[in-house]
Amino acid sequence: MRNYIVGIILLVCAFLLLWEQGSQQQEWATQKKSADSNASLSFDGQSSSNKTKSVQLIQGSREVNSSTVFPEIEKQNFSEEKLDPEIENEFSRLVFSNHTGSIRNILLKKNGRLNKGIELPQNRNAFLELSFEDANGLAIEGAIPDPRAFSKEILDGNLTYKWISDQNLNIQRNYWRSNDSKYLINHRITISNLSEIPLGIDRLRLSLGSIRQIPRKYNPFDNASTYLNVGYYNSGPALPEGCSCATCSGRIDGEKDEFVQVNEMGAGGKMNARLLSLGKWACVNNQFFVNLVRPKKDLADLRITGASFDSDSDQNLGVEGAISFPVGILQPGASKSYDFEIYAGPKDYMGLKELGAEQKKIMQFGIFWWISEPLSWALNVLSDLLWDSYGLGIIVLTIIVKLILWPLTAKATRSQKKMQALQVPMSKLREKHKGNPQKLNQEMMKFYKQHKVNPFAGCWPIMIQIPIFLGMFWMLRSAAELYGQEFLWAIDLSEQDSITSLSGFSINLLPILMVATQWYQMKLNPMQMGPEMSEAQRINAKMMRIMPFMFLVFLYFFSSALVLYWTVQNSMTIFQTLITKKEPIVDEKGKRIESVDLEDDSDLEKPRDSKILSDEEKKYRVLLGIRFKDKLESKDLERRFKERLANYSDHKLSQMAANKRRVAGEKKERLEKAYAFLKDKID
Repeated sequence: MRNYIVGIILLVCAFLLLWEQGSQQQEWATQKKSADSNASLSFDGQSSSNKTKSVQLIQGSREVNSSTVFPEIEKQNFSEEKLDPEIENEFSRLVFSNHTGSIRNILLKKNGRLNKGIELPQNRNAFLELSFEDANGLAIEGAIPDPRAFSKEILDGNLTYKWISDQNLNIQRNYWRSNDSKYLINHRITISNLSEIPLGIDRLRLSLGSIRQIPRKYNPFDNASTYLNVGYYNSGPALPEGCSCATCSGRIDGEKDEFVQVNEMGAGGKMNARLLSLGKWACVNNQFFVNLVRPKKDLADLRITGASFDSDSDQNLGVEGAISFPVGILQPGASKSYDFEIYAGPKDYMGLKELGAEQKKIMQFGIFWWISEPLSWALNVLSDLLWDSYGLGIIVLTIIVKLILWPLTAKATRSQKKMQALQVPMSKLREKHKGNPQKLNQEMMKFYKQHKVNPFAGCWPIMIQIPIFLGMFWMLRSAAELYGQEFLWAIDLSEQDSITSLSGFSINLLPILMVATQWYQMKLNPMQMGPEMSEAQRINAKMMRIMPFMFLVFLYFFSSALVLYWTVQNSMTIFQTLITKKEPIVDEKGKRIESVDLEDDSDLEKPRDSKILSDEEKKYRVLLGIRFKDKLESKDLERRFKERLANYSDHKLSQMAANKRRVAGEKKERLEKAYAFLKDKID
């Protein structure tokens, strides 16, 4: 009881500390936002005062290539931006801007596996906005003197934006959508030289747009900013210089794909540019949604840039990115075209996998992708069969996984039962060879082999459940299908199942049910606290008793989908344990083992002071778990006797079968006789 009181006190202290930490983090975020607003940086990492000077130097150095295309221009007063909601289907609606013919807003509709509509505004750099860079990757100011001058045409569902410079450089952008494309659109950029002289263009920059973190309830163990990142896939070889390529980055995400999180970006919130030998795709994404650009033909010498920002309307962080690629010399009358597939939608594993080109990597399942991917597939299949209920899908998936692992966990439970029955002879072996560890190990291995028992069998279920749990965790935390999905009292499976709040602190019910099931599960498998246990083993046993409360602290703030999985998993383990415990313990010959009592201790090595102990006293000491060298004390004897006698109470005896009750009664009589004998010796 004392352990539970200590555990509850520690639990309350942990929640108070987490509550205080949350308040401090919110205050720090407010201060950081105020400081950042006073010292804002441009996307290129330069202040506005220095940017003009840098541009002037760059303009003056372009004597061969870009000066013929982008001469120095005077500052102009641009007209208002024009928005056109032109491309729409049952899954999303895209709002286009005449700012270089880019996408200003993305509206995702509640449809299919997306259970809640959402708006993804591109208030900063519009998604797919065009600009030009020099060879060093710095933007060329004024390259397109009037981005609002792009003209628009619509023909047979094909949306076209055009612009022609004073030097007869023609840029044409085409957008079209297939009938079954869902969140996918096709895009082509065509650059033509209409002049009579060659035109040189260093690099063309294409914006990946911007995306913000989704407002979530407070979670001290899962920072929402870790979901915000700029990602890419490099299908070419590693570049020799530095560590700017994915292959030599050393990240666990993989050798070819990398996702640079907001908290990994450098000073000023700007990431170091990544140079890809052959880029397959690039994206910006948050926990559930992604803006992705995939060239239909992998682009060589692709540069990835990105930066973080604070939203003007709230304290939510955001991330933006861009890609650029070389264009080179355009001869008179020549054209170059670049075809892209644009995905703007949820991080749906099934949908991204169908798109190919390793776009499923966007789910960021980590090192346990080989578990997360089949689990994600199975969850979607089961949910489709169960009336589109992902809550029922999680329950059924958990049951199926437990049934697959049933033979292994049942074998482990039987092994634990057998180990408990062999505790007495095992303690005798330890006592006999306590001064010779090498001999003890040999005898113990011989003992295990003789009784066909594996002392490590109980560890296998835990070892297997750890990667499954982590695979399920990585899968559930980024599954857009759970966003807005209701189940029981939880209004959103991707969020905590809050039933009410107390002073801003969410009161969640599922974690409490999870702890109750885990506590009962541990009660069904109590750890042996015999006299042969070392002090380290006793401390470990006490730690295991408070483990359910530690899980409560860790999982209390996570999504209700993950807690639902763990609760069902505990319930299935309880069910399996109750069934397995009813099975009799049998030896290698199939004979039932009630217990193994080696009362014949004639082969025990006598300790130095054993000559003062009679054979009868030694027998009774072994029966009550008192070592030969220990001094008999009344309190210790009383405690050990009550602990063992509790296993043979009238209530427990009444629930046993007749044969088992008879054997247990004989054991009880021997315990009482041993207690009386040793008590008289003390008196």
